Amino acid sequence: MHSSDGRADEGPVAGEPAADARWEALVTRLRGDSDALFQAFLARVRSVPPYARGLVPAERMEDDATRTFDYLLRRTSGAPVPARLSDLGTAIGRDRAHRGVPLNDLLTAVRLNFRIVWDALRDQAGPEDGPLLVERVDRVWAAVEEHALQVQVAYQDEAALIARERQGERSTLVAALLGQVDGPDEVLPDPSPDDVARVARALAVDVDDDLLVVVAPAAAGAQLRRAADTLGAWGRPVHVQALARHAVLLARWTVAAPEEGPAGIRALRSGLGGLLDTVPCVLGPLAHGVPNVPVSARTALRVVDALPDLTGPVDPYDAWLPVAAAGLSGARGIGPELVASVLGGLSTLQPVERERLLETIRVWARTGSVTAVSQELWCHRNTVLNRLRRFAELTGRDVTVPDQATVVLLALACSAVPAPGRR
Repeated sequence: MHSSDGRADEGPVAGEPAADARWEALVTRLRGDSDALFQAFLARVRSVPPYARGLVPAERMEDDATRTFDYLLRRTSGAPVPARLSDLGTAIGRDRAHRGVPLNDLLTAVRLNFRIVWDALRDQAGPEDGPLLVERVDRVWAAVEEHALQVQVAYQDEAALIARERQGERSTLVAALLGQVDGPDEVLPDPSPDDVARVARALAVDVDDDLLVVVAPAAAGAQLRRAADTLGAWGRPVHVQALARHAVLLARWTVAAPEEGPAGIRALRSGLGGLLDTVPCVLGPLAHGVPNVPVSARTALRVVDALPDLTGPVDPYDAWLPVAAAGLSGARGIGPELVASVLGGLSTLQPVERERLLETIRVWARTGSVTAVSQELWCHRNTVLNRLRRFAELTGRDVTVPDQATVVLLALACSAVPAPGRR
């Protein structure tokens, strides 16, 4: 059969009463067979891993699927959507976020609805309905995509809310664990087993897991959080805790046989692969289990406070001298008296000569070699020996004698500590 303009008649088209009536009849018939639609959905959704594992109970899936097909078929046919179905996508998105269904898997499951509805329409249709189905397939797809978008937006909003709530809970628990780390120099109390267990659950680690502990000044908190984002992308549970004057990064750090002391810190830095190279921070000793996190954090924190000019990562084992000096130079400390008693004899010198002598002492203490000092300072060996002798005459301390050199180095470290209130 041909139309008046000579084209072959392709059957009913959109807008014709007969086509609308036929389309409504096909869709209405499907709405009356919701159990068959659900069974088809169930057979297909089992191929999606979270659903195969039973993250969504069968009764919940049946209820949601039945209402979803009712909603989609109403939207497809242009029938009114009752209030009970208007926020269906929102409810599904929120529920799946709480159940931990990954978003991509959820959207895969939602979009299965298109194939199920389309296959059911084709089964219901007769040969003469082919042009009608082709012309109106976009209605089915548009309804499914509209529903999928509603599900996605609700899921993302709810997931963000859940993440904020969990972050808040985690921060509260970790703050309690680290509560006295930033306090007076006293023995830290052992955290209770219950508190440790709660912190471990919040951090998504085991109580006995090894943990990386990094402390930075509060001003470097944003840099530390960026490093944490990278560690998270590596698949490590990670958390950054803001304290009053510091930021603390905690991350699970699994190694076969962790080394202790300086070798252990070097191994940590090697494993980080330069991640912290631009972050002013201190790596604490690897914490063997959650209960040992406060001690590691206290160690790193004291080094941060002793080195106000940090520019990159520092090993605590390389900083014990300034840490000791900072402890001696605090309120009611003996640091100032130590400096006066050991270095007071240099007060008669001109500033240039005083600094020249101190520079020589520092290089000598670092190298222990007259030749190395003369090469580094570009002066004759005899000049180095004369400066060492001059220092001994003025201070009464011979830095070539180890125990006297120790006292001099501690006094020099104390002299570099800023006065209280000037950090």
